[in-house]
Amino acid sequence: MVRDCTQPLALTTIGFAEAWASDGFIATKLEGRSVQQENIFYEDRFLESWAGSIITNPSTAIVELVANCWDAYATKVEISWPDPKKSKQFSISDNGKGMTKAEFDYIWRAMSYDRIAKTGPTAAPPPDVEGLPRFVFGKNGKGRFASFCLTKNYIVTSVKDGQKIVYKVSRTANKPLITELVEFVEKGVEGHGTTITGEGEIRQTNLTVEQARELLGGRFLANPSFKVSLNGTPISFADISKSSLSIVDVEVPGYGTAKIYHIDTGKADKTTKQHGIAWWVTNRAVGECKWRGADVERILDGRTEKAKRFTFIVQADFLNKENAVKEDWSGFIEKNVAWDTTKPIVQDKIREIIDNTSAAEREDKRSAVLQKVGQSVNSLPLLSKDRVRSFANEVVDTCPNFGEQEIVQLTSILAKLEKSKSQYGLLEILHNQESHDLDALHEVLSQWTIGMAKVVLDEIQGRLKVINELRIKIQIAGIDEVKELQPLFAKGLWMFGDKFESIHFTSNKGMTTVIRELFDGKSEKASLNRPDFVIRGDGSTGFYSLPSYNEDHQEAGVQHLVIVDLKTTKLSLGSKEKEQIWKYVKELKKRGHIQPDTRIDGFVLGDQIESGEGGTRTEDNDKVKIQPLLYGTILNRAEQRLLKLYDKVKDAPFLLTQQEELAKFIEPIPVAQALLEGVA
Repeated sequence: MVRDCTQPLALTTIGFAEAWASDGFIATKLEGRSVQQENIFYEDRFLESWAGSIITNPSTAIVELVANCWDAYATKVEISWPDPKKSKQFSISDNGKGMTKAEFDYIWRAMSYDRIAKTGPTAAPPPDVEGLPRFVFGKNGKGRFASFCLTKNYIVTSVKDGQKIVYKVSRTANKPLITELVEFVEKGVEGHGTTITGEGEIRQTNLTVEQARELLGGRFLANPSFKVSLNGTPISFADISKSSLSIVDVEVPGYGTAKIYHIDTGKADKTTKQHGIAWWVTNRAVGECKWRGADVERILDGRTEKAKRFTFIVQADFLNKENAVKEDWSGFIEKNVAWDTTKPIVQDKIREIIDNTSAAEREDKRSAVLQKVGQSVNSLPLLSKDRVRSFANEVVDTCPNFGEQEIVQLTSILAKLEKSKSQYGLLEILHNQESHDLDALHEVLSQWTIGMAKVVLDEIQGRLKVINELRIKIQIAGIDEVKELQPLFAKGLWMFGDKFESIHFTSNKGMTTVIRELFDGKSEKASLNRPDFVIRGDGSTGFYSLPSYNEDHQEAGVQHLVIVDLKTTKLSLGSKEKEQIWKYVKELKKRGHIQPDTRIDGFVLGDQIESGEGGTRTEDNDKVKIQPLLYGTILNRAEQRLLKLYDKVKDAPFLLTQQEELAKFIEPIPVAQALLEGVA
C-alpha cells in the first residue's frame, strides 16, 4: 500500500499482516480480526497555535497579505478595510501573477508550504510586466491563513494563463482549512491577479484604517513600482506620522540635491527585508531596498535592531542625466563619477541621521532610567549619588543595545553596592571569573537565594578548613603541634561519625579542671591559658559533652561525653593509653560529673598503634567505648564524610590563603649564629 503524502498520516499499528485504505480510515487485519483507526484530527485552536500572530494580530495579518502580493510580483494592491457599521467586508486584490487551479490546489492545501524551496528566493514578473526579479518574503507557508484574522470565511478568485478559479475557504473547530471549488474556467480568460474577499460575519478589528495606512507605509513605500491603496486612496509618505518620518535634503556639489526619506517603523522586524537604503531615480527604483556592503561598512551593521527598523529612500534624479544607472536598473555603474561622488555624501548624511535619532532615544532612555531608580539613588550620599548617575549616563551612551529595563537593573545593583559594606569588591570578583563560571553562578542563584547558599557554603568552608589544617599539622612532629591540633576537634567532632554532628556538644571546662587535679599539678602551666583542654608531656586531652534534661526540661547532667586524647607523633598507642582514658572516666564519675547512664566515647589519636591494640575497649556494660585511631584515618573519615569535596576544591581561594598562613605558622624563626670568640 502506498500512502498519499498530501493527506494526514493515519495512526499506525505494529505487526499487522495486511492493510488497505478505506474511506476515511485504515482497516487493519490483525490475527484474524479487523481494527479500524481514524485519521488524525485537529483540536480547537490548532490554527491559532500553529500560525500564531498571523491569524490573531491584524497588524501582522495585513502586512503578511500585502507581502504575498509583493511575492506574486503585483504592481498594484487594492485593500478594503472591514467595517461592520458600514457593512463593508474585507478584501485585498492584486495584479500579480495569479494561480492556476493546479497551483492553488497544491499551495493552499500544503501545510508549511516552502515557497523558496519550491520556486527559489526571487519572483519573476508576469509576461506583460517589465522589471527585475524580486526577493520574496514568503517562506513558511502560513501567510495564506492571515485572511482568517480579518474575516471568518473568504473567497479566493485568481486568474492566470487563461484560467479563472473561484474557491471558498473556511475552517471549523477541528478542520483548520476547508477549500471548496465554486467556479472554474479552464481557458480564455484575460489578465492575471488574485482577489481575496471576506464572507459572512464582518469582523471589528482593533487596528484603525489610519493605523493600517501608517503600518503599510512604513514597509512598502521603498519601491515606487509597488503601489498599495487602502479604501481607494493610495498609501503615501503623508500617511506616516511625523515621529516616524523625516525628510532631509543633501547637496551633492556639482550635480544637484538628493532628498532622503527616513522611515522608522518603531519596532524591529524579524528580517531586514524592505529595510535598508532604496535609491530612486526619476521615480523608479534602482536595484533592491537593502543594506549593501558599503552601507554596512560605512553606516550600520545589517544585523542590528536599527537595520531591521529603518528604511531610507534616496531620490537622486540627477543621476539619470549623468548616465549612472545600469540599463536594466539593477544598480549603478561602478566608477561613474557622479555615483562615486553621491554615494559617500548620502551615506554620511544617513549615518548622521541615525546618530541624531540615537541621541534623542538615548536622552529619553536616560530620563526614564533615572526616574525609575531615583528613589533608591536619592538616599545615597552625594558622592555615591554622583557615581551612580554617571554610571547610568555612560551605559546609555556606550551600550545602545541595552534596553531600558536592563539599565535600570544595572543601576539598581550599583546603588545597592554603594550601600553595602563590601561596595565594589563583588564587581572585581565577577570581573575575574571565566564565562563558564558566570554561567554556573547564574544557575546557582536561579535555584538558591544568596542567604541560603551562604549558610550551606559557610558550613562546608568551615569543615574544609578543618581538614586542610589537620592535613598540614599532622605532618609536623612535636608536642607544640599537638597543642595546636586539639582546638580543631572542638569544632571537628563530626569527623568521628554522624552521631557527633550535634551543635550542642561543647567543651567542658569543669572536667578539664578535675583532670588537672588528678595530675596533681603536673599538667603544664600553659594549660591555664587554654582552659578547654589538659596539656601533658605526651599530648593533650579535651572533653566535649552533650547535656541531658529532666522531665521539667531543665539541664540535669551529661547525656553523652566525648573524650579526645591527642598523642604526640612517634608515640605508639596501646593499652596504656586506653587505660589513661578509663582512668579519666573513673575520676569524673567519682566527682559526680558523669551519671550512671552517661554514654562515653573516648578516642586516642596518634600516628602509630601497637600491634594488636587497634580494637575498641569497652567498659561499664558498653556505656564506655575507648578506641585508638591514626591521624590519617580520622582525616580520611573526614574527607569521606564531605563526599571527597576537598580534592575537588583544594584550589579554592580560602584554602590557598589558609595554607599560606599555616606555612608561616610552622616555619621556624631564624636564629642569629653567635659570633666566634676572637673574631672582630
